[in-house]
Amino acid sequence: MQENRLRIRTYRQVWHLEQVIYQIERVRLPFPVTFRQIGVFAAALLVMVVVSRVGFVGALSPVLRYALIPGGVTWYLTSQRLDGKPPHRWILSMLRYWGAPKRLSRLRPMNETQRVRLTADVGYRLVEGSRVVKE
Repeated sequence: MQENRLRIRTYRQVWHLEQVIYQIERVRLPFPVTFRQIGVFAAALLVMVVVSRVGFVGALSPVLRYALIPGGVTWYLTSQRLDGKPPHRWILSMLRYWGAPKRLSRLRPMNETQRVRLTADVGYRLVEGSRVVKE
């Protein structure tokens, strides 16, 4: 026996608000932090730990290396928008654009030697050159 199920449409994705942390236990944070910001900061901190073994980055002060640089990267990647996209998605879309073929025919790459012939249907007449072919 099949149950009659009622599908309820909601606006969950439209009204989905990003969760914000204001305090941890009883310690109030100096500014609200989202989960995305925590993740970006952790990734930037991990990159700094790995890179600090190499070259001049190891010569920087620990405050600059482990707090200010990851904090600046976090602020930039979570607050700035380029073409209405977060910076990491903008970089990926630009890489995809630069790698894609520039000439397409029916969404397939087109060789430089191929030519396309277009016929225009202007209004109710088909015009070829200066004479009317069909009315």
